[in-house]
Amino acid sequence: MHRILSLALGLSLLCCAQASAQGAGALTQTPSGYTWTRGAVRFELLNRKRNWSAVEADKVREALDKLPDVLLERAVRTKVTKWYRDDIPRGRLGLKQKQASATTVIDAGFIACGDAMMNRSALSVYRTVTHELGHVAQYSLTNRTGLLALVQVAAAGTPGFTSISWTLALTDGLKSHNGFVSAYARSGGDREDFAESVEFYWLNPDELRRVSPAKFQFMRDKVFLQLSSPAASRDLTHLALAPVVPRIRRLGDTKDDPLSLVRIYGDYFMGPLDGGYNRVHYRGTKRALHLPISRTTIFSWVPAMSRGSAPITVTTQDGASNAQAFEVAKPWWKFW
Repeated sequence: MHRILSLALGLSLLCCAQASAQGAGALTQTPSGYTWTRGAVRFELLNRKRNWSAVEADKVREALDKLPDVLLERAVRTKVTKWYRDDIPRGRLGLKQKQASATTVIDAGFIACGDAMMNRSALSVYRTVTHELGHVAQYSLTNRTGLLALVQVAAAGTPGFTSISWTLALTDGLKSHNGFVSAYARSGGDREDFAESVEFYWLNPDELRRVSPAKFQFMRDKVFLQLSSPAASRDLTHLALAPVVPRIRRLGDTKDDPLSLVRIYGDYFMGPLDGGYNRVHYRGTKRALHLPISRTTIFSWVPAMSRGSAPITVTTQDGASNAQAFEVAKPWWKFW
């Protein structure tokens, strides 16, 4: 009984240690901006195209305080320890990243934060900070730094993670439109998928587990090393995507002859570089020859069939689409 109680106490202490792995750091103003430190972890918040305000620096401090050492230390090991304040985030070679609120440049060792990020709420900044550190975490798993880490992730992806949803890291071919926490994760390739998964694992892990048990397990075992987030670090308003099925929005033609070409426009089709499959049916059962042009366009040829109503549907590994009305006209070779 004594040994059982001791074991139970030990497990309890371990859980408590996991829940309190993060904590308040020290934010100090410097001539070039601010520094944030907690134990051996040190980040520099450096002025660049903009100067860090006290309010902005405090938003970043609040975010970092909620994150665990196991994640922050990955940034230290990969030498990504500078946070630049820009108007528009500057990436590699100083190029503006106009579509981004922040960007991580692993080979130069910095994260650039723009006005679009810092003008938002502290909660939004917390999400973005976690996301950018998620990028760093992916590179850290290569056990390389700088350009070597960048090349390895770009060429080969991350073993055990990339293959969950992607055919290849280079082509970013989808295996399914499901299994992603956000549209950005689904459209941005395996690197954005990884960063978004890190963000959800820490902020709302149940949502990541709902969407993709395999990604949840990878984050838990490989990135966070069995550490789970405490309630104070969670954001239960941060919700992941609902499942999707293919959807037909419209047809290029709503009436045509057998063997004629019909364009199908919609969403959540499988593109030519994707895995999975598309199947096009007329009248429910008649399968048609088809060619996917993109994830939103399929060319199909009307199969040989009797004239009349023949609704078109598209089926993928994600499910069946809505039926779009189509009429088979009299074949050109019939004169009666």
